[in-house]
Amino acid sequence: MGIILLGGLILVFSGSPYYGLLGVLIQSVGFSLYLFLWGLPFFSLLLILIYIGGMLIVFLFSTILSAERYPSSSWVEVLIFFSGSLVIMLPLNFVWHFGVLSYSMCSLSSELGFLGIFGNLWLVTCLIALILLVALVVVLVIAFEHGKLSLRSLLMQLHLDSTYI
Repeated sequence: MGIILLGGLILVFSGSPYYGLLGVLIQSVGFSLYLFLWGLPFFSLLLILIYIGGMLIVFLFSTILSAERYPSSSWVEVLIFFSGSLVIMLPLNFVWHFGVLSYSMCSLSSELGFLGIFGNLWLVTCLIALILLVALVVVLVIAFEHGKLSLRSLLMQLHLDSTYI
């Protein structure tokens, strides 16, 4: 629960989209861990594939387009709010016993084996994951290759160069 809260706080209090990207990443990992602990590993895997595989690449590309070279941060507010929420949540942890929640550490092997999750589509799933990984690497290369220029000005420069050809 603390990972989800930390990701949300980073997302809310971040002054830069780069830290917002980090907050979304931390929150998606926290929610998938939460689903995994409740015995839903397949939905946890789907959440990771959707958020980190698809939506995070789109959010990263829009972050690069924002052209903010030196991001600003306000970590003091995040640390104050997170420590205050821990002071509130810690006593509740001792009052409300986890026997009521009944966590189950379920693994992928308990769901008809690893290939039982994907059936005969395991190759398609691996291919989609590879395509998303390549898209992420391409966006990162574009972002860091042109560090002095923003991507928006680079695209305008490419557009102007193509009109003269």
